[in-house]
Amino acid sequence: MHVSPDLVMDTCLLAGSIILNNGGETYRTEETMTRIAEAAGMDEVNSFVTPTSIILSFRCQGQDHTRMIRTPNRTTNLNKVTLVNEVSRRYVGGSISLSEAYQLLLEIDRMEQLYPKWLKYMAVAVASGSFSMLSGGAFFEFLPTAIAGLTVYVSSEQFEKLVNLKFFTEFASAILGGLISLLLFKMFPQLNISSLLIGALIPLFPGIAITNALRDLMAGDLVAGVSRGVDALLTAVSVAVAAILILSFL
Repeated sequence: MHVSPDLVMDTCLLAGSIILNNGGETYRTEETMTRIAEAAGMDEVNSFVTPTSIILSFRCQGQDHTRMIRTPNRTTNLNKVTLVNEVSRRYVGGSISLSEAYQLLLEIDRMEQLYPKWLKYMAVAVASGSFSMLSGGAFFEFLPTAIAGLTVYVSSEQFEKLVNLKFFTEFASAILGGLISLLLFKMFPQLNISSLLIGALIPLFPGIAITNALRDLMAGDLVAGVSRGVDALLTAVSVAVAAILILSFL
């Protein structure tokens, strides 16, 4: 059955953008788009993906089709990545049509976060408090570190709405979290400022970015791997500079 090359392009790019925007790896994005296009009968399928753009080309009935899209906004929602992979497998397996796959992808793209905000905030607080204890803090430091870590996470979300500059938002959030940690330390000198500061800033740690950068490098995607690595490095530098500034006030 002949399918429209425009629909193939739209479906592939939508699937790729969802994966890339929600924390998926570069190779996974390229592989998913390639499989969908080949299953639709396209020839000479080629894709090039970086953390901020997707280029896809293929040949259909002797005509070349190429399109590029930008993906400037990135977050982490691995549930969407899993759902896109499931849609891709179902289409390649022949259980759904291309138009059905496209509609399912649109629904996935419009989906809200899997978990409510209050649960996400609670997880951030627990993680921050736990890391302070893992780094040598006492049990009574759990609550103040959880408060500082939650403040860092919430402030970073609010700063992103005001300023579309990743380095600034992370640096400002780290400074705010550091100031709260410093204030708590001044109020309760028995607290360990080092473990308090580590736990407060852990929500900003670019764990997924570092992991994906290494996986891209090992997969041979050097451009994507290096760019993701630089992105993670900038985050680490902003957090480190903020921590040094806060410790200078002691």
